[in-house]
Amino acid sequence: MVTHPPAPVFQKRRPNDEQKAVLNTTAGAVIISALAGTGKTTTLATKAADLIQMRGARRVLMLAYSDAGLAALRERLGRFMPVDAAEVHLSTVEQFCSGLLQAQGLPPPRLAEPLERHLLIRQADAALRQELQRAIDREEALPPSALAFLGRELDVQAFTDFEALAKQRLLLRDIARDARDAAAYCEEHALDYGLYLLLRRYERLRRGPDDEPTFYAPGDCTYEIAMQLCDLDFGAPYAPLQGRYDAVLFDELQDLDEAAMQVLRQLVAGGNGVFIGAGDFNQHILPGALSVFGHGLERIRQELPAPPVILELNTTYRFGSAICTGLNPLFGVEFQTHYPTKPARFERLAYDSDEDCAQQLLDIHQAVLQLQPPQKRQPAPAGATAPCLTVVLRSPEDSVLLEWRFAHEGVHYACRGMKRFYQRREIALVLALFRALPGCRSQARLTKGILSSALEGLLRYVRRASQPDIDRLANGQFDHHALAQLSAAEVDTHAVAEQLVRQPERMRDFLLRASFDPTAPVASAACEAWLALPPEVCADAGRLCRHPLLHRFFAEAPISPDELRQCLDSLQALSRICAGLSVDEFLGQLTLMAQSGILQHRQNETPSLQLLTVERCKGHEYEYVAVPLVERGRFPRAAAPQEAYRERNMLYVALTRATQRLWLLEGRQRPVSPGPV
Repeated sequence: MVTHPPAPVFQKRRPNDEQKAVLNTTAGAVIISALAGTGKTTTLATKAADLIQMRGARRVLMLAYSDAGLAALRERLGRFMPVDAAEVHLSTVEQFCSGLLQAQGLPPPRLAEPLERHLLIRQADAALRQELQRAIDREEALPPSALAFLGRELDVQAFTDFEALAKQRLLLRDIARDARDAAAYCEEHALDYGLYLLLRRYERLRRGPDDEPTFYAPGDCTYEIAMQLCDLDFGAPYAPLQGRYDAVLFDELQDLDEAAMQVLRQLVAGGNGVFIGAGDFNQHILPGALSVFGHGLERIRQELPAPPVILELNTTYRFGSAICTGLNPLFGVEFQTHYPTKPARFERLAYDSDEDCAQQLLDIHQAVLQLQPPQKRQPAPAGATAPCLTVVLRSPEDSVLLEWRFAHEGVHYACRGMKRFYQRREIALVLALFRALPGCRSQARLTKGILSSALEGLLRYVRRASQPDIDRLANGQFDHHALAQLSAAEVDTHAVAEQLVRQPERMRDFLLRASFDPTAPVASAACEAWLALPPEVCADAGRLCRHPLLHRFFAEAPISPDELRQCLDSLQALSRICAGLSVDEFLGQLTLMAQSGILQHRQNETPSLQLLTVERCKGHEYEYVAVPLVERGRFPRAAAPQEAYRERNMLYVALTRATQRLWLLEGRQRPVSPGPV
C-alpha cells in the first residue's frame, strides 16, 4: 500500500480592519505605510495568496530590497501557500536585475572575494594617479580637489562607500547631464571630486575596452539595469519588463534607492497588473535610500507613473498598550495594539555614567532570569528556550565595557552580527602589540582567532598597493595577473596565525614588517617605535592605550575619518576596562575571558544575554529588550541635517523590537526626551 505524505496545512487568514482594506482595495497601485510590528510583510503574503487562490493570478512577483527582507517574505508566504508554487516568483531587487541581464545574454560573473575587489580598486587608483601626473607633466591645469587627491593615500573604505552611494543615486548620470563640469558639481553637492575621478576610472576598467562589464560586485546588477532604463526616451517602454506579471508586490519600500526606483517604476508602468508596496518609513537606516530626508513616502508616490492609494497599518501585533503608550509621544507616531490586554511593560531608567548603565543592565538581566516560572528553572527540556535579554547598541565600541562586566559577573552572553570586542581587528591588533612589547612577561597566549583578527587589522592599516602592469591599466584593463602573486599573509590570515601563535618573537617580527621576509621594509614607523618602548610602560595598560604612538599609528593608516573615529573610540573604551592593570594582568584576565567564551561555544550553551547593533536587529523581534547608552550626541549621534532623520530612525528601530518588556536607559545629563526625537 502506497502512503502519501500529508498535505501541508496552511494558516487561515484573520486580517484586522486595516489589513482588510489592503485585501479589498480595487486600486491599481497601493502603498502601505506601516509601523513596526503591524504585519506589513504578512499582509503582502496574504495578498499574494489571495491573488493566486481567489482571483486567478498566475504570475506574481514578490520583491524585497534585502536578503533578510526576502527571507521574511518567504517565511510569511509559507504560512498560506507553498513558497515554491509556480505562480509566485520571490527575489531581491539585485537578484531580479541579475536575471534580466542573463536573459539579455550578459551572464554576470560575480566578484565575491572582498580582498580581490580591494586590490582592483588599488589598481584603478594607480591608473588614475598616473593619468593625473601626466597631466601635471604636460602643465595642464587641474582643479585643486584633484591635486588634493594626489596628495593623500587611498582610503579603500571611503571609496567603496562613495561608490555604493554614487550607484544607488545614479550620480554619474546626474553629473553627465549637468551643464557644469564635474568639479563644480561635486563642490556644490559636497562630494569628493577625487573619489568621483577614481569611480570613473574604476568603472572604465571594470567595463573593459569593449564597454561590457568584466564582473559584477554587489549592487552592480541593479545599477546596470537602471542605466539601461535611463538611456530610454521619456515614456518609452522597456520590453523585458512589459506585461510579465499579474501583480507586483514590493516589501521594504523604505530602503528603496534611486537605481531600484527606476526598476520599480518600469514594472508599475509596464502593464504588470496591480502594484502593492509596503514600508515602514520610520525604519530607514540605509544611507542611500530615498527616505534619507524623512519624506520617502511622498517621494516614491511622486515617482510612480500614477498616484497610488496610501493605506496605513498602525495596529501592532508585536507589543501591548504599555509600550505603545511609551513610544507614541517619543516618535510622534500612532501605535495601536491588536492585543490591548497583552502583558507588556516599558521602563525608562536614567544612568549617571557608563559604569552605572552597565550595572543597571546586569540588574535587568537578573530580573529577566527571575521571570521564568520556578518549575522551569530546572534543566530545560529539549527544544525549550530560557529567557534571554537582548541589548541593542548604536555602536559596536559601546560593547567593550559591557562585555567586560558581563564576563566578570559570569553572564553567558553572545554577540550577534558582530565579533566579541577582543576579536575586532583594531582591538585585536592592539592586544597583539601589547603582547609583543619587550616589557610584557605574561605567559598568556593570544588565541588564534584574536591573532588572525590582529593580522587582518595590520594588513588593513599598513597594506601597500600591489604593483600592476601600468601599460595594461592604460589600455583599459585590470591586471588580474598581479592578483595571483599575493603573499600567503594576504590570502589566509588564519594560516599565518597558526604559525605565529606559539612564537612570540616571530610574531613581533611580523608585526614590524607585515611580512615573513626579513628584508622587507618596516611597515609602520609608529609600530617600530612602539616595539622599542621601555619595559616600564607595561605597568598600566589603560595608560598605554592612550599612548601617542598608538594614536599616531591609526592616524597614519589609509582609512576614512569615520573609521579613524571608530578606532580611537575603541582605544578609549579599551583603556577604561584595563585602567590600573598591568599589561600582564590585563592579558591574563582577557585570556581567561576568551577561553571561557570558547568553552561555552563548544558545549553549545544557550546564552542568557545577547548584544547586537541596530542594523542586526532590524526586521527581528525579541521578548525582552534593553536599549542602553541613549543620550544626545551618542544615541542618536550628532549628525548633519540630512542625516539626523536617519539617526532618529536608528533609535526607533531599536525601541520597536520588544514583544513583552522594554527598557530604555537614558543619560541623566543629556536625555533625548521630552518630545519626538
